[in-house]
Amino acid sequence: MTQGRHYSIDINVTIEDTMHQAFDHMVLSMQTMMNQVAKGDHHRRENEQLRQANEKLREELRRALAGSAPMVAPTPMPPAAPQQQQPFVAPERTPPPAAARPAPAATPSSMGGFTFEKSIHIHETPVHSVAFDHNRVDKQMLATASWDSSVKLYSLADEGSVVKTLGGPHAPPDSKMGGLYSVAFAKTADHILGCTSCDATVYLWDHQKGTMLCQLKGHSDEVNGLDFHAQQQVMCTASDDCKVIIWDFQEGITLRTLDKHTKAVYGCKFLGMENQYLVATCCFDQKTRIFDMRDKQVVGLLQLHTDDVIGVDHSVQKQLLATGSDDGLIGIWDARSWKLQQMINTKEDGRDGNEVKRIGFSPDGCMLAAACSSGKVLVYDVTVSPALQVAVLDGHADCVFDVSWMRCERTGYDMLVSASHDHTCRYWRRRF
Repeated sequence: MTQGRHYSIDINVTIEDTMHQAFDHMVLSMQTMMNQVAKGDHHRRENEQLRQANEKLREELRRALAGSAPMVAPTPMPPAAPQQQQPFVAPERTPPPAAARPAPAATPSSMGGFTFEKSIHIHETPVHSVAFDHNRVDKQMLATASWDSSVKLYSLADEGSVVKTLGGPHAPPDSKMGGLYSVAFAKTADHILGCTSCDATVYLWDHQKGTMLCQLKGHSDEVNGLDFHAQQQVMCTASDDCKVIIWDFQEGITLRTLDKHTKAVYGCKFLGMENQYLVATCCFDQKTRIFDMRDKQVVGLLQLHTDDVIGVDHSVQKQLLATGSDDGLIGIWDARSWKLQQMINTKEDGRDGNEVKRIGFSPDGCMLAAACSSGKVLVYDVTVSPALQVAVLDGHADCVFDVSWMRCERTGYDMLVSASHDHTCRYWRRRF
């Protein structure tokens, strides 16, 4: 991690004493002068001497001030060289001015500008996933998916409340689901929500009406993750059956099956309109693949990690792809060349054994939040290299598995919510 800068200013104490003495002499001399003036013209010569003495005192005062340490911006210490990581060496990048750089490692009491708002306890089993509804920012609505087989729609507006529950142990037979791993809102149909289950099924809901629309059965094992395309009625799902399926979710049919993985696939992510035919997948075989959906070919193979790759996210604004792994590392990749830009080691600063679960870029792509097995959310500024840790958000009593961001232009805040195995979510805000 980048070391913090330390500044010091030396103050000459003897100069300061001289200044105080000069002021005292000046006041005394002025009082004497006024008394002498009152006694008449015969003291004019002595008054002239006093005036000259005062001028001498002022000159001494000016010299004393000139000799004290000037109050100018301190010269920053040179940034520490990034640690050499094998097989990757962080590329040369110009860091921003020292005044603009946040502290390299925030403590729980110094959260990099984030303010903790509330703990949300609406499930009684581990919460595996959380997602904001970006179609209705004004409602500040999020969805949580839990091992209790339910999705809960929760509004952060006002005091916060559960608006609707989808599925769950007490749902009617035609609305029951297995334990859930992920949840997401469709981007092209603002009433549709999807979730994936350990029962090898993908469920689609009309979350506004609270009714199940369909059950998609194409996988043969647990379904771990899903994502919706930005402009097409298309969805991708990742499964333990080593496959990613591309669906037409309106018709409920399979369009493509991406089957070049050698182990369970945990996440999948469309790469925006600039790469509208590409989808990234992260796998337990320690690789991240970039597929072209048109011919199902692998056009990029990203290899960095030495353990299961759990998290993957894409920033349209910065054209970056991020991967997170149980090896505790985060890879930041150029989404145009597929070259590794930098690597973040979350095991530093005393977090030995930390695993990275799901990850998420902030709305502007400048920060990356990582859900961690240590029970913390680590937030990094990824606009510089090496990346700067700007916040350590704690409070969870168990593994944090997912994070989700949303920006509210009306309030001027970025909102960040985490989902944890401790059965809760936690909500933070930060001014942008």
